[in-house]
Amino acid sequence: MLFQNTARWALPFLLFDACLSRELRPIRPSSGNGNSKRAAKSMLDLQSAETFLWGAEDAADAAMANLTVSMPGSGENILNMEKFDGMLTSVQCNNDSVAMTFTDDETFAYAQQVWDWVNGADNHSFVMVAGAGDCGDNANRKPFVVNSMAFDEEANKATLSAAWSNWQTIAHTYDLEVGSVNQDSLARRDIDKDLSLDFNHDLPFSFAIGVGNKEARIACTNCSTAGSFDMQFKISQKLFIPTGASFTVKPKDVSAIAQIKLSGSVDVTDALTKEFEIVKIPISALTIPGILDFGPFLTVSVGAGLTAVSLTAGITTGITAKLDNAAILEFDLLDPEKNSFSGWDPQVDTVDMKVDASISGGVAVFLKPAIELKAEALGKGFEFGINMKVPNVEAKLTAIASPQGACPNPGDPKTTLGVNAAITIGGNLNVAATVSGKSDPLFTLQLASIAKPIAAICFPFGDPVNANGTEAAPEKPAEEAAAKYMARSHGRQIAGF
Repeated sequence: MLFQNTARWALPFLLFDACLSRELRPIRPSSGNGNSKRAAKSMLDLQSAETFLWGAEDAADAAMANLTVSMPGSGENILNMEKFDGMLTSVQCNNDSVAMTFTDDETFAYAQQVWDWVNGADNHSFVMVAGAGDCGDNANRKPFVVNSMAFDEEANKATLSAAWSNWQTIAHTYDLEVGSVNQDSLARRDIDKDLSLDFNHDLPFSFAIGVGNKEARIACTNCSTAGSFDMQFKISQKLFIPTGASFTVKPKDVSAIAQIKLSGSVDVTDALTKEFEIVKIPISALTIPGILDFGPFLTVSVGAGLTAVSLTAGITTGITAKLDNAAILEFDLLDPEKNSFSGWDPQVDTVDMKVDASISGGVAVFLKPAIELKAEALGKGFEFGINMKVPNVEAKLTAIASPQGACPNPGDPKTTLGVNAAITIGGNLNVAATVSGKSDPLFTLQLASIAKPIAAICFPFGDPVNANGTEAAPEKPAEEAAAKYMARSHGRQIAGF
């Protein structure tokens, strides 16, 4: 049952407006090197495949993208102008042509020899990709399709009959990787890194529960997440038919802590549960114009539940959770039967639990981080959701009153009142994936689900009991005696931890 209208809630929402988009910039091939004249003439050879790299401008940023475009047909090829623009003195780009003037007779003669292939048959064509700035003020790479060309030997000039195109049209066969890039020598220039999602966030919150004219408050005394998630997205197609799509996630020093205090005075007869979204963070998306849109999104919710609670004063409880760095999740988006994952069971431990006055019933608290990812590449889109209910603690509390001593803890003074706590800690992790624009999921997976019962503990408070088992005359009010006990026992770990 949700909280009824008689329950009053107040929560300070945290809404972070992070940098919403980062555009990856072209990384020139090492042989291009601006206007270098040392580039070998072989860079003018038509290719059956070309690899293009993009990366963030900040060297400390881990985002990278690698696109390999293949032209397997006998009548098609591809060429990257970045590899030989150092051999050119000028480039003029128009809507239907590109004119290039070469630095010397020798390189022009070589280009004429290898490029004249396109004039040899009506079905011959090749894709020429102009690098950023090669056509003047173009900030991004621009592909166009060359069907024929003419040569001016006196001016060392080649004029290509070319139609401007787009990546989705020309890249009928490709392999795209976002994240770790380590395929060949082009990629070994200090760019072997992962796309990383920051998970370091402080999560303060507080809300009130009102029933009648009484009120209790749930507040986080220490709630936070730490670490990061390394991710990699790959997609491939051949002749416009998808041949591969995968997504890999690995935690890196990921942990979370939720330490909650419930205080006040309230009686709840019905079961009350509530979940609040306290953090909503659009992680800076990655874009390559015309090629890639990758948008991570992080939300963190907090949940609390009370079951038939009678509360006077308060209880503090909490839990920590850690993920193993060896954990890995590999989605196969085209064949979910090949999905694999391991190592995601969180390591959970309690934070000190304290009860400083009378409470009975059930209390549950949890954090619920969720990572949402949207990846669209060359017209193909997927959406992923990683939902974590970590950490999660549930306590069943029973108030005890006994003139002979409420708690049997050895070494503790016997008191007339106490609270017995039976505690279960754990966490759940689930993932799901869908094709963009469709409602039915491709698959759902449960990565982990643990519920770990902990040995019960009794918290004494109230009036002391004499050695003969009779109630002693109270020297101080019960509340002051409870406070004195809690001060003495501060820092004690729950039995069994």
